[in-house]
Amino acid sequence: MVPAMTSPEAEAVEEVRLIAAVAAGERTAFRELYSRYHTPLFSLAIRFLGGSGAAEEALQDTFVKIWNHAASYDGRKSRPFTWAVTILRRTCIDHLRRNRRLPGTVPLPEDDTALANFFPGETTRQTTEANETNDRVRTALATIAPPQRTALELALFSTLTHAEIAARLSQPAGTVKTWIRRGLLELRHTLTDATS
Repeated sequence: MVPAMTSPEAEAVEEVRLIAAVAAGERTAFRELYSRYHTPLFSLAIRFLGGSGAAEEALQDTFVKIWNHAASYDGRKSRPFTWAVTILRRTCIDHLRRNRRLPGTVPLPEDDTALANFFPGETTRQTTEANETNDRVRTALATIAPPQRTALELALFSTLTHAEIAARLSQPAGTVKTWIRRGLLELRHTLTDATS
């Protein structure tokens, strides 16, 4: 008897199908993929870039890249959401390089005043939305076990490679990659559940 797929496995299979349909130019599949990924990806973009305006721009660029490069997705290398996060991360790094020097990590201001001062061009509404999203990301990250959370934060918010993260954490590269993959899945579910 073949065991039934768990919910994350079933989701991954459906998302692989959606990416294949996007690669074939199906706009309905693209809209479905967007509806699944836009909230967690936007939350991560705000955490990485700080401001909702920059995050919106990076998110738009990310989805354009997903549309244009869906045919290059390889399910043997990563799950669909991990692939999308990788595209987002590279896009955010490109935005940082264009707009200022790339730091080793991108600090997130801890309070509303610091955030408003850090991004003076933001409107009150944008600042409020950014703060709410930052709080959701912080809360979601706090639910992940400490070693796994550290690996995930380094993978998302620094320029370190997986091998460099493994060396920094004194862990095998395979363990670190597993922590990051599981952390991304947990983060996605937590951020998606928080907005539904």
